[in-house]
Amino acid sequence: MLAEALRRHAHENRPDAAALKLEPQSERYRQDLAEQLADMPYLKVVKVGRSNNRWSHYLLYLRPDGIWSKPYYATKKNAQIAERAKIANGFDLSASDHWGKTKATIRQLLLPRANQLLQLASVQRMLSDALANGERVLVSNGIVFWYEPDGDIGWQVKETSSAGRSEGATIWKEGTILSTNHGRLVVLPYVKESGEHVRGHTKNGPGDGRALPRHPDQYVDIPFSLYDGDLMIGLFGELPYE
Repeated sequence: MLAEALRRHAHENRPDAAALKLEPQSERYRQDLAEQLADMPYLKVVKVGRSNNRWSHYLLYLRPDGIWSKPYYATKKNAQIAERAKIANGFDLSASDHWGKTKATIRQLLLPRANQLLQLASVQRMLSDALANGERVLVSNGIVFWYEPDGDIGWQVKETSSAGRSEGATIWKEGTILSTNHGRLVVLPYVKESGEHVRGHTKNGPGDGRALPRHPDQYVDIPFSLYDGDLMIGLFGELPYE
């Protein structure tokens, strides 16, 4: 997601440090701000802190009038917002909104492009090799390649969902996904902070309506493979598989 945010703004003009409009209290952070905007010109929240060779972190916010705000002390929570802005702002989204919903929105934006992966010969080769090895679910960066054997559907693209998982939950890589419906979202098996193992499943998202159920004879309980690296980079460049 970060790679795509950067790609979307790769050709955007970088602001000159002297041209930045800041509140007088933020003047000391002009160069720090300019250096970060040189990498990510789309940022609307920036964490700064270098002043007289000492670090104490503050946040600057870009106001609607184009002026950067006075510095606000960066609590742990606000510092996290600044980090999330590096992705969210790249898609014209707020970094302070619910992070799970923000990532889901970005996946929605990327999904039509992700479907084009299925047309690439390199991806078709990758999926063919996976199927030959008995793999039917491949996961990378929120995108799921899912093999549907019935009805000659074959490989299709779904999304992952973090619904029901807390920030402290972790993916249970040895778990399986039990699909009792044709939902477009895949909830990967995960381990709660309490240690409880939750089985993976498929579902529809809010506003999708109820997912079309499978016949009990067509329930599938399958493992999944997590691909290392950011496969989404392959949407716009060379695939790690290549």
